[in-house]
Amino acid sequence: MKKLVTTFVALLAFPLTQTPALASDRATVIVHLAPGGSVRELHERAGAFPVRARWHAVDALAASLTRVQRARLARDPLVRSIEPERTYRITASTARASYGVAKAAADFGMTGDRDGAPKTYTRTDVVACVIDTGIDSSHVDLNQGQVIGWKDFVNGRTSPYDDNGHGTHVSAILAGQGDGNAAYRGVAPGAALVGVKAMNSSGAGSTSTIISAVQWCIDKKATYNIRIINMSFGSNGPSSGTDTLSAIVNTAADRGILPVVAAGNGGPAASTVGSPAAAAKALTVCSISDPGVKGFSVSPWSSRGPTADGRAKPDVCGPGQTITSAKAGSGNGYVTHSGTSMAAPFVAGVVALMLDVNNALTPAQLKYHMMVSAQDWVVAGTDSDTGAGRLQAYEAIKRVGGLSGTGPAVPNHYMTGSSLRASGNEDQWSIRIASTSSPIAVTLIIPGASASKDFDIRLRAPNGTVLATSNGTSRQETIGITPGVTGTYVLLVDSYTGIGGYDLDFSYNGSAPVLVSNG
Repeated sequence: MKKLVTTFVALLAFPLTQTPALASDRATVIVHLAPGGSVRELHERAGAFPVRARWHAVDALAASLTRVQRARLARDPLVRSIEPERTYRITASTARASYGVAKAAADFGMTGDRDGAPKTYTRTDVVACVIDTGIDSSHVDLNQGQVIGWKDFVNGRTSPYDDNGHGTHVSAILAGQGDGNAAYRGVAPGAALVGVKAMNSSGAGSTSTIISAVQWCIDKKATYNIRIINMSFGSNGPSSGTDTLSAIVNTAADRGILPVVAAGNGGPAASTVGSPAAAAKALTVCSISDPGVKGFSVSPWSSRGPTADGRAKPDVCGPGQTITSAKAGSGNGYVTHSGTSMAAPFVAGVVALMLDVNNALTPAQLKYHMMVSAQDWVVAGTDSDTGAGRLQAYEAIKRVGGLSGTGPAVPNHYMTGSSLRASGNEDQWSIRIASTSSPIAVTLIIPGASASKDFDIRLRAPNGTVLATSNGTSRQETIGITPGVTGTYVLLVDSYTGIGGYDLDFSYNGSAPVLVSNG
Protein backbone atom coordinates (compact mmCIF):
# COMPACT_ATOMS: atom_id res chain seq x y z
CA MET A 1 0.00 0.00 0.00
CA LYS A 2 1.60 3.25 -1.08
CA LYS A 3 1.14 6.22 1.24
CA LEU A 4 -0.22 9.45 -0.16
CA VAL A 5 2.47 12.05 -0.65
CA THR A 6 1.95 15.78 -0.16
CA THR A 7 4.21 18.74 -0.71
CA PHE A 8 3.81 20.87 2.38
CA VAL A 9 6.29 20.76 5.22
CA ALA A 10 5.42 20.50 8.89
CA LEU A 11 1.74 19.62 8.56
CA LEU A 12 0.22 16.49 10.02
CA ALA A 13 0.22 14.91 6.59
CA PHE A 14 3.92 14.43 7.29
CA PRO A 15 5.23 11.95 9.84
CA LEU A 16 5.29 13.46 13.31
CA THR A 17 8.48 13.43 15.30
CA GLN A 18 9.30 13.70 18.96
CA THR A 19 12.85 14.52 19.97
CA PRO A 20 14.04 13.89 23.52
CA ALA A 21 16.13 16.78 24.80
CA LEU A 22 18.60 14.73 26.84
CA ALA A 23 21.75 15.24 24.79
CA SER A 24 23.75 17.11 27.46
CA ASP A 25 24.21 16.56 31.19
CA ARG A 26 21.60 19.21 32.00
CA ALA A 27 18.32 18.83 30.17
CA THR A 28 14.82 20.19 30.36
CA VAL A 29 12.31 17.59 31.50
CA ILE A 30 8.67 17.50 32.54
CA VAL A 31 8.26 16.55 36.22
CA HIS A 32 4.77 15.34 37.12
CA LEU A 33 4.38 15.49 40.90
CA ALA A 34 2.70 12.81 42.99
CA PRO A 35 0.06 13.92 45.53
CA GLY A 36 1.74 15.89 48.29
CA GLY A 37 4.83 16.76 46.28
CA SER A 38 6.23 20.30 46.06
CA VAL A 39 9.07 22.09 44.31
CA ARG A 40 10.59 23.03 47.67
CA GLU A 41 10.79 19.39 48.72
CA LEU A 42 12.30 18.40 45.39
CA HIS A 43 14.98 21.07 45.85
CA GLU A 44 15.74 19.66 49.29
CA ARG A 45 16.02 16.10 47.99
CA ALA A 46 17.86 16.66 44.69
CA GLY A 47 19.44 20.10 44.99
CA ALA A 48 18.32 23.42 43.50
CA PHE A 49 17.36 23.55 39.83
CA PRO A 50 15.79 26.14 37.49
CA VAL A 51 12.03 25.86 36.96
CA ARG A 52 11.01 26.95 33.46
CA ALA A 53 7.25 26.56 33.86
CA ARG A 54 4.74 25.47 36.51
CA TRP A 55 1.24 24.15 35.77
CA HIS A 56 -1.41 23.87 38.42
CA ALA A 57 -3.94 22.03 36.25
CA VAL A 58 -1.79 18.88 36.30
CA ASP A 59 0.56 19.67 39.22
CA ALA A 60 3.64 19.49 37.04
CA LEU A 61 6.62 21.61 36.06
CA ALA A 62 9.29 21.98 33.41
CA ALA A 63 12.71 21.95 35.02
CA SER A 64 16.34 21.95 33.94
CA LEU A 65 17.92 18.97 35.72
CA THR A 66 21.34 17.41 35.72
CA ARG A 67 21.75 13.72 35.02
CA VAL A 68 22.18 13.03 38.75
CA GLN A 69 19.08 15.05 39.64
CA ARG A 70 17.04 13.18 37.05
CA ALA A 71 18.17 9.86 38.47
CA ARG A 72 17.34 10.90 42.04
CA LEU A 73 13.90 12.28 41.25
CA ALA A 74 13.00 9.30 39.08
CA ARG A 75 13.16 7.19 42.26
CA ASP A 76 11.48 9.78 44.49
CA PRO A 77 7.98 8.86 45.77
CA LEU A 78 6.97 12.53 45.49
CA VAL A 79 7.41 12.31 41.70
CA ARG A 80 4.83 10.55 39.55
CA SER A 81 6.90 10.67 36.36
CA ILE A 82 9.80 12.40 34.61
CA GLU A 83 9.36 12.82 30.87
CA PRO A 84 11.82 14.22 28.32
CA GLU A 85 10.99 17.54 26.72
CA ARG A 86 9.81 16.66 23.22
CA THR A 87 9.21 18.50 19.98
CA TYR A 88 5.69 18.18 18.59
CA ARG A 89 5.00 18.95 14.96
CA ILE A 90 1.88 20.24 13.34
CA THR A 91 0.39 17.87 11.30
CA ALA A 92 -12.46 21.86 3.19
CA SER A 93 -14.61 21.91 -0.85
CA THR A 94 -17.08 19.15 -1.13
CA ALA A 95 -16.74 18.05 2.48
CA ARG A 96 -19.26 20.63 3.79
CA ALA A 97 -21.95 19.06 1.62
CA SER A 98 -21.08 15.37 1.87
CA TYR A 99 -20.59 15.42 5.65
CA GLY A 100 -23.89 17.23 6.22
CA VAL A 101 -22.67 20.67 7.31
CA ALA A 102 -24.17 22.63 4.41
CA LYS A 103 -27.60 21.01 4.75
CA ALA A 104 -27.60 21.43 8.53
CA ALA A 105 -26.87 25.14 8.11
CA ALA A 106 -29.67 25.43 5.54
CA ASP A 107 -32.23 23.40 7.52
CA PHE A 108 -31.43 24.49 11.07
CA GLY A 109 -29.82 27.89 10.57
CA MET A 110 -26.94 27.62 13.03
CA THR A 111 -23.42 28.94 12.39
CA GLY A 112 -21.97 29.27 15.90
CA ASP A 113 -23.28 32.85 16.11
CA ARG A 114 -25.10 32.74 19.45
CA ASP A 115 -25.35 36.51 20.02
CA GLY A 116 -27.48 37.02 16.90
CA ALA A 117 -25.11 39.60 15.44
CA PRO A 118 -23.48 38.24 12.27
CA LYS A 119 -19.97 39.56 11.64
CA THR A 120 -19.74 40.67 15.28
CA TYR A 121 -17.76 38.29 17.45
CA THR A 122 -17.86 38.14 21.24
CA ARG A 123 -17.63 35.65 24.10
CA THR A 124 -21.38 35.07 23.77
CA ASP A 125 -20.79 33.25 20.48
CA VAL A 126 -19.45 29.71 20.54
CA VAL A 127 -15.71 30.16 21.16
CA ALA A 128 -12.93 27.80 20.08
CA CYS A 129 -9.28 28.06 21.13
CA VAL A 130 -6.86 27.06 18.36
CA ILE A 131 -3.40 26.04 19.61
CA ASP A 132 -1.17 26.10 16.56
CA THR A 133 1.29 28.29 14.62
CA GLY A 134 -0.91 31.37 14.96
CA ILE A 135 -3.72 32.97 12.95
CA ASP A 136 -3.43 35.47 10.11
CA SER A 137 -6.33 37.69 11.16
CA SER A 138 -5.83 39.90 8.08
CA HIS A 139 -7.12 37.20 5.73
CA VAL A 140 -10.58 38.10 4.40
CA ASP A 141 -12.04 34.92 5.87
CA LEU A 142 -10.87 35.82 9.38
CA ASN A 143 -10.63 39.63 9.43
CA GLN A 144 -14.01 40.64 10.89
CA GLY A 145 -12.75 40.74 14.48
CA GLN A 146 -13.27 36.99 14.74
CA VAL A 147 -10.06 36.44 16.75
CA ILE A 148 -11.25 37.77 20.12
CA GLY A 149 -8.26 36.54 22.14
CA TRP A 150 -4.57 35.92 21.52
CA LYS A 151 -1.47 34.59 23.27
CA ASP A 152 1.97 34.09 21.74
CA PHE A 153 4.18 31.62 23.63
CA VAL A 154 6.85 31.63 20.92
CA ASN A 155 7.78 35.26 20.21
CA GLY A 156 5.66 37.19 22.71
CA ARG A 157 3.91 39.34 20.11
CA THR A 158 0.64 40.94 21.17
CA SER A 159 -1.29 40.86 17.88
CA PRO A 160 -2.34 37.75 15.92
CA TYR A 161 -0.06 36.55 13.11
CA ASP A 162 1.03 33.28 11.52
CA ASP A 163 4.59 32.78 10.27
CA ASN A 164 3.95 29.21 9.13
CA GLY A 165 0.43 29.07 7.70
CA HIS A 166 -0.82 25.90 9.35
CA GLY A 167 -2.80 27.64 12.08
CA THR A 168 -4.55 29.92 9.59
CA HIS A 169 -5.54 26.97 7.41
CA VAL A 170 -6.86 25.11 10.47
CA SER A 171 -8.73 28.14 11.86
CA ALA A 172 -10.50 28.84 8.57
CA ILE A 173 -11.59 25.21 8.24
CA LEU A 174 -13.18 25.56 11.65
CA ALA A 175 -14.73 29.02 11.29
CA GLY A 176 -13.67 30.84 8.11
CA GLN A 177 -16.15 33.25 6.51
CA GLY A 178 -15.56 32.19 2.92
CA ASP A 179 -15.52 35.87 1.89
CA GLY A 180 -12.70 35.21 -0.57
CA ASN A 181 -14.56 32.23 -2.03
CA ALA A 182 -17.85 30.93 -0.64
CA ALA A 183 -16.92 27.38 -1.69
CA TYR A 184 -14.27 27.39 1.04
CA ARG A 185 -16.44 28.66 3.90
CA GLY A 186 -15.59 27.11 7.26
CA VAL A 187 -17.85 24.80 9.22
CA ALA A 188 -18.93 27.34 11.87
CA PRO A 189 -18.41 30.84 10.44
CA GLY A 190 -20.37 32.41 13.29
CA ALA A 191 -18.00 31.06 15.95
CA ALA A 192 -15.35 33.24 17.58
CA LEU A 193 -11.70 32.22 17.85
CA VAL A 194 -8.96 32.52 20.44
CA GLY A 195 -5.53 32.03 18.91
CA VAL A 196 -2.65 30.54 20.90
CA LYS A 197 0.72 30.35 19.17
CA ALA A 198 2.67 27.40 20.57
CA MET A 199 4.39 26.29 17.34
CA ASN A 200 7.25 28.17 15.73
CA SER A 201 7.69 29.16 12.09
CA SER A 202 8.79 25.63 11.17
CA GLY A 203 5.73 24.09 12.82
CA ALA A 204 7.45 22.70 15.92
CA GLY A 205 6.64 23.19 19.58
CA SER A 206 8.04 21.76 22.81
CA THR A 207 6.10 19.79 25.39
CA SER A 208 6.38 22.53 27.99
CA THR A 209 5.20 25.23 25.57
CA ILE A 210 2.17 23.19 24.55
CA ILE A 211 1.28 22.35 28.15
CA SER A 212 1.53 26.06 28.95
CA ALA A 213 -0.78 26.79 26.02
CA VAL A 214 -3.42 24.33 27.24
CA GLN A 215 -3.08 25.74 30.77
CA TRP A 216 -3.63 29.27 29.40
CA CYS A 217 -6.81 28.16 27.59
CA ILE A 218 -8.10 26.62 30.82
CA ASP A 219 -7.24 29.77 32.78
CA LYS A 220 -8.96 31.98 30.18
CA LYS A 221 -12.09 29.83 29.88
CA ALA A 222 -14.23 32.28 31.85
CA THR A 223 -12.71 35.35 30.18
CA TYR A 224 -13.53 34.23 26.65
CA ASN A 225 -16.11 31.49 27.34
CA ILE A 226 -13.88 28.91 25.63
CA ARG A 227 -15.74 25.66 24.94
CA ILE A 228 -13.44 23.93 22.44
CA ILE A 229 -9.68 23.51 22.01
CA ASN A 230 -8.39 22.40 18.61
CA MET A 231 -5.00 20.66 18.60
CA SER A 232 -3.78 19.71 15.13
CA PHE A 233 -0.41 18.30 16.17
CA GLY A 234 1.00 15.35 18.02
CA SER A 235 3.77 12.82 18.52
CA ASN A 236 4.51 9.38 17.19
CA GLY A 237 2.64 6.53 18.86
CA PRO A 238 2.01 4.44 20.67
CA SER A 239 1.01 6.31 23.80
CA SER A 240 -0.90 5.18 26.88
CA GLY A 241 -2.34 8.66 27.35
CA THR A 242 -0.81 8.95 30.82
CA ASP A 243 1.89 11.52 30.00
CA THR A 244 1.63 15.05 31.37
CA LEU A 245 0.37 16.60 28.13
CA SER A 246 -2.41 14.02 27.89
CA ALA A 247 -3.20 14.62 31.55
CA ILE A 248 -3.72 18.36 31.09
CA VAL A 249 -5.83 17.67 27.99
CA ASN A 250 -8.05 15.50 30.19
CA THR A 251 -8.14 18.30 32.76
CA ALA A 252 -9.39 20.70 30.10
CA ALA A 253 -12.32 18.36 29.49
CA ASP A 254 -12.98 18.21 33.23
CA ARG A 255 -13.09 22.03 33.26
CA GLY A 256 -15.74 22.18 30.53
CA ILE A 257 -13.60 22.50 27.37
CA LEU A 258 -13.71 19.73 24.77
CA PRO A 259 -10.23 19.03 23.33
CA VAL A 260 -10.47 18.03 19.66
CA VAL A 261 -7.17 16.41 18.68
CA ALA A 262 -5.78 15.17 15.36
CA ALA A 263 -5.03 11.43 15.48
CA GLY A 264 -1.81 11.83 13.48
CA ASN A 265 -0.57 10.47 10.17
CA GLY A 266 1.31 7.33 11.17
CA GLY A 267 -1.14 4.88 9.61
CA PRO A 268 -2.13 2.41 8.47
CA ALA A 269 0.06 0.57 10.97
CA ALA A 270 -1.61 -0.31 14.26
CA SER A 271 -0.80 1.54 17.50
CA THR A 272 0.34 4.76 15.85
CA VAL A 273 -1.81 7.17 17.89
CA GLY A 274 0.53 9.24 20.08
CA SER A 275 0.15 12.03 22.63
CA PRO A 276 -2.04 14.03 23.09
CA ALA A 277 -4.38 12.10 20.77
CA ALA A 278 -4.28 9.15 23.19
CA ALA A 279 -5.78 11.25 26.01
CA ALA A 280 -8.91 9.43 27.18
CA LYS A 281 -11.17 12.51 27.27
CA ALA A 282 -10.01 14.01 23.98
CA LEU A 283 -12.17 13.70 20.88
CA THR A 284 -9.53 12.12 18.66
CA VAL A 285 -10.07 12.60 14.94
CA CYS A 286 -9.03 10.31 12.09
CA SER A 287 -9.46 10.98 8.37
CA ILE A 288 -11.86 9.66 5.76
CA SER A 289 -11.98 11.24 2.32
CA ASP A 290 -15.23 12.34 0.68
CA PRO A 291 -16.90 11.74 -2.70
CA GLY A 292 -15.06 14.72 -4.16
CA VAL A 293 -11.77 12.85 -3.62
CA LYS A 294 -12.45 9.49 -5.29
CA GLY A 295 -15.16 8.50 -2.83
CA PHE A 296 -15.56 7.85 0.88
CA SER A 297 -12.53 5.80 1.97
CA VAL A 298 -10.24 5.62 4.98
CA SER A 299 -7.15 7.78 4.46
CA PRO A 300 -4.32 5.23 4.46
CA TRP A 301 -1.99 7.52 6.41
CA SER A 302 -4.50 8.23 9.21
CA SER A 303 -3.11 6.94 12.54
CA ARG A 304 -4.63 3.89 14.21
CA GLY A 305 -5.05 2.47 17.66
CA PRO A 306 -5.13 0.78 19.97
CA THR A 307 -3.37 2.95 22.51
CA ALA A 308 -0.44 1.50 24.41
CA ASP A 309 -2.82 0.55 27.24
CA GLY A 310 -5.25 -1.18 24.89
CA ARG A 311 -7.98 1.44 24.41
CA ALA A 312 -9.73 2.03 21.10
CA LYS A 313 -8.63 5.26 19.45
CA PRO A 314 -9.31 7.32 17.35
CA ASP A 315 -12.91 8.32 18.16
CA VAL A 316 -14.44 9.61 14.92
CA CYS A 317 -13.29 10.34 11.36
CA GLY A 318 -13.74 13.65 9.56
CA PRO A 319 -12.66 14.81 6.10
CA GLY A 320 -8.89 15.23 5.90
CA GLN A 321 -7.92 14.73 2.25
CA THR A 322 -7.47 17.61 -0.19
CA ILE A 323 -8.99 20.28 2.04
CA THR A 324 -8.88 23.84 0.71
CA SER A 325 -8.78 26.69 3.22
CA ALA A 326 -7.28 30.14 3.85
CA LYS A 327 -3.64 30.75 2.93
CA ALA A 328 -1.73 32.90 5.42
CA GLY A 329 -0.08 36.01 4.04
CA SER A 330 -2.17 36.02 0.87
CA GLY A 331 -4.94 38.39 1.93
CA ASN A 332 -7.64 36.44 0.11
CA GLY A 333 -5.97 33.30 -1.25
CA TYR A 334 -6.45 29.62 -0.54
CA VAL A 335 -4.29 26.52 -0.38
CA THR A 336 -5.05 22.80 -0.33
CA HIS A 337 -3.57 20.41 2.24
CA SER A 338 -4.24 16.91 3.54
CA GLY A 339 -3.87 15.39 6.98
CA THR A 340 -5.69 14.69 10.21
CA SER A 341 -4.70 18.29 10.98
CA MET A 342 -7.48 19.22 8.55
CA ALA A 343 -10.01 16.66 9.82
CA ALA A 344 -9.75 17.85 13.44
CA PRO A 345 -10.89 21.48 12.90
CA PHE A 346 -13.72 20.27 10.66
CA VAL A 347 -14.95 18.13 13.57
CA ALA A 348 -14.30 21.01 16.01
CA GLY A 349 -16.49 23.21 13.82
CA VAL A 350 -19.29 20.64 14.03
CA VAL A 351 -18.89 20.66 17.82
CA ALA A 352 -19.38 24.44 17.68
CA LEU A 353 -22.63 23.94 15.73
CA MET A 354 -23.78 21.36 18.29
CA LEU A 355 -23.14 23.92 21.04
CA ASP A 356 -25.02 26.53 19.03
CA VAL A 357 -28.20 24.44 19.17
CA ASN A 358 -27.61 23.13 22.72
CA ASN A 359 -25.18 25.21 24.75
CA ALA A 360 -25.67 23.15 27.92
CA LEU A 361 -23.80 20.12 26.60
CA THR A 362 -20.71 18.98 28.53
CA PRO A 363 -17.54 17.78 26.79
CA ALA A 364 -18.45 14.17 27.60
CA GLN A 365 -21.94 14.63 26.15
CA LEU A 366 -20.63 16.28 23.00
CA LYS A 367 -18.19 13.43 22.44
CA TYR A 368 -20.86 10.80 23.13
CA HIS A 369 -23.46 12.27 20.78
CA MET A 370 -20.96 12.77 17.98
CA MET A 371 -19.76 9.17 18.23
CA VAL A 372 -23.27 7.69 18.53
CA SER A 373 -24.43 9.60 15.45
CA ALA A 374 -21.42 8.55 13.33
CA GLN A 375 -21.74 5.98 10.55
CA ASP A 376 -19.94 2.68 11.18
CA TRP A 377 -17.01 2.28 8.82
CA VAL A 378 -15.12 -0.90 7.81
CA VAL A 379 -16.53 -2.84 10.80
CA ALA A 380 -19.54 -2.37 13.08
CA GLY A 381 -19.00 -0.71 16.45
CA THR A 382 -16.08 1.30 17.77
CA ASP A 383 -12.73 0.04 16.52
CA SER A 384 -9.10 1.16 16.39
CA ASP A 385 -9.04 2.03 12.69
CA THR A 386 -11.92 4.52 12.43
CA GLY A 387 -13.32 4.76 15.96
CA ALA A 388 -17.10 5.17 15.82
CA GLY A 389 -16.82 5.73 12.07
CA ARG A 390 -17.55 8.54 9.63
CA LEU A 391 -18.73 11.87 11.01
CA GLN A 392 -22.37 12.63 10.22
CA ALA A 393 -22.64 16.31 11.11
CA TYR A 394 -26.31 16.61 10.22
CA GLU A 395 -27.28 13.70 12.47
CA ALA A 396 -25.13 14.94 15.38
CA ILE A 397 -26.62 18.44 15.26
CA LYS A 398 -30.15 17.11 14.84
CA ARG A 399 -29.69 14.73 17.75
CA VAL A 400 -28.50 17.27 20.32
CA GLY A 401 -30.95 19.94 19.21
CA GLY A 402 -34.03 17.72 19.25
CA LEU A 403 -34.56 18.64 15.60
CA SER A 404 -36.02 16.76 12.65
CA GLY A 405 -34.94 16.50 9.06
CA THR A 406 -33.17 14.35 6.51
CA GLY A 407 -29.44 14.55 5.95
CA PRO A 408 -27.68 14.85 2.60
CA ALA A 409 -27.82 12.12 -0.01
CA VAL A 410 -24.60 10.10 -0.04
CA PRO A 411 -23.49 6.96 -1.91
CA ASN A 412 -24.58 3.52 -0.71
CA HIS A 413 -22.31 2.05 1.94
CA TYR A 414 -21.54 -1.60 2.65
CA MET A 415 -19.28 -3.39 5.14
CA THR A 416 -18.32 -7.01 4.65
CA GLY A 417 -15.29 -9.29 4.54
CA SER A 418 -14.02 -12.80 4.04
CA SER A 419 -10.79 -14.79 4.32
CA LEU A 420 -8.13 -16.17 2.03
CA ARG A 421 -7.15 -19.77 2.72
CA ALA A 422 -3.74 -19.96 1.05
CA SER A 423 -1.02 -17.73 -0.35
CA GLY A 424 -1.72 -17.05 -4.01
CA ASN A 425 -5.47 -17.53 -3.64
CA GLU A 426 -8.03 -15.03 -4.88
CA ASP A 427 -11.55 -13.90 -3.89
CA GLN A 428 -13.92 -12.28 -6.36
CA TRP A 429 -16.65 -9.82 -5.37
CA SER A 430 -19.41 -8.76 -7.77
CA ILE A 431 -20.38 -5.08 -7.57
CA ARG A 432 -23.48 -3.87 -9.38
CA ILE A 433 -23.15 -0.14 -10.20
CA ALA A 434 -26.48 1.58 -10.83
CA SER A 435 -25.21 5.14 -11.36
CA THR A 436 -21.96 6.78 -12.42
CA SER A 437 -22.67 9.92 -10.37
CA SER A 438 -20.42 8.82 -7.48
CA PRO A 439 -17.02 7.13 -7.33
CA ILE A 440 -16.44 3.51 -6.44
CA ALA A 441 -14.39 3.53 -3.24
CA VAL A 442 -13.03 0.35 -1.69
CA THR A 443 -11.01 -0.03 1.50
CA LEU A 444 -9.46 -3.35 2.52
CA ILE A 445 -8.01 -3.65 6.02
CA ILE A 446 -6.31 -6.69 7.51
CA PRO A 447 -7.38 -6.82 11.19
CA GLY A 448 -4.68 -6.50 13.82
CA ALA A 449 -1.02 -5.78 13.28
CA SER A 450 0.31 -8.94 11.64
CA ALA A 451 3.24 -8.41 9.27
CA SER A 452 2.89 -11.91 7.79
CA LYS A 453 -0.04 -11.04 5.51
CA ASP A 454 0.04 -9.05 2.30
CA PHE A 455 -3.27 -8.85 0.42
CA ASP A 456 -3.83 -6.83 -2.76
CA ILE A 457 -6.95 -5.62 -4.59
CA ARG A 458 -7.86 -4.94 -8.23
CA LEU A 459 -11.04 -3.50 -9.73
CA ARG A 460 -12.23 -4.87 -13.06
CA ALA A 461 -14.73 -3.08 -15.34
CA PRO A 462 -17.76 -4.80 -16.92
CA ASN A 463 -15.71 -5.36 -20.11
CA GLY A 464 -12.94 -7.09 -18.15
CA THR A 465 -10.44 -4.22 -18.17
CA VAL A 466 -8.54 -3.72 -14.90
CA LEU A 467 -9.29 -0.12 -13.91
CA ALA A 468 -7.34 0.21 -10.66
CA THR A 469 -4.91 -1.76 -8.52
CA SER A 470 -3.66 -1.35 -4.96
CA ASN A 471 -0.77 -3.69 -4.20
CA GLY A 472 1.30 -2.23 -1.41
CA THR A 473 2.73 -4.09 1.56
CA SER A 474 0.83 -2.57 4.49
CA ARG A 475 -2.37 -3.75 6.18
CA GLN A 476 -4.60 -1.43 4.12
CA GLU A 477 -5.31 -1.24 0.41
CA THR A 478 -7.50 1.48 -1.12
CA ILE A 479 -9.07 2.06 -4.53
CA GLY A 480 -11.10 5.06 -5.63
CA ILE A 481 -12.26 5.58 -9.19
CA THR A 482 -15.19 7.17 -11.00
CA PRO A 483 -17.06 4.53 -13.06
CA GLY A 484 -17.49 5.27 -16.74
CA VAL A 485 -20.51 3.00 -17.21
CA THR A 486 -23.13 1.24 -15.13
CA GLY A 487 -23.06 -2.54 -14.87
CA THR A 488 -21.30 -5.31 -12.97
CA TYR A 489 -17.77 -4.63 -11.79
CA VAL A 490 -15.55 -7.20 -10.07
CA LEU A 491 -13.24 -6.64 -7.10
CA LEU A 492 -10.39 -9.15 -6.93
CA VAL A 493 -8.75 -9.77 -3.54
CA ASP A 494 -5.44 -11.63 -3.82
CA SER A 495 -3.11 -13.07 -1.21
CA TYR A 496 0.43 -12.17 -2.18
CA THR A 497 1.51 -13.87 1.01
CA GLY A 498 -0.24 -15.18 4.10
CA ILE A 499 -3.71 -16.41 4.95
CA GLY A 500 -6.60 -15.18 7.07
CA GLY A 501 -9.42 -12.71 7.26
CA TYR A 502 -9.86 -9.24 5.85
CA ASP A 503 -12.47 -6.50 6.18
CA LEU A 504 -13.90 -4.63 3.20
CA ASP A 505 -15.65 -1.29 3.04
CA PHE A 506 -17.49 -0.19 -0.12
CA SER A 507 -18.97 3.17 -1.07
CA TYR A 508 -20.73 3.59 -4.44
CA ASN A 509 -24.18 3.93 -6.02
CA GLY A 510 -25.50 0.41 -6.40
CA SER A 511 -26.53 -2.81 -4.70
CA ALA A 512 -24.57 -4.74 -2.07
CA PRO A 513 -21.40 -6.58 -3.13
CA VAL A 514 -21.64 -10.36 -3.48
CA LEU A 515 -18.80 -12.83 -2.90
CA VAL A 516 -18.93 -15.02 -6.02
CA SER A 517 -15.65 -16.89 -5.65
CA ASN A 518 -13.77 -17.63 -2.42
CA GLY A 519 -10.14 -18.65 -2.55
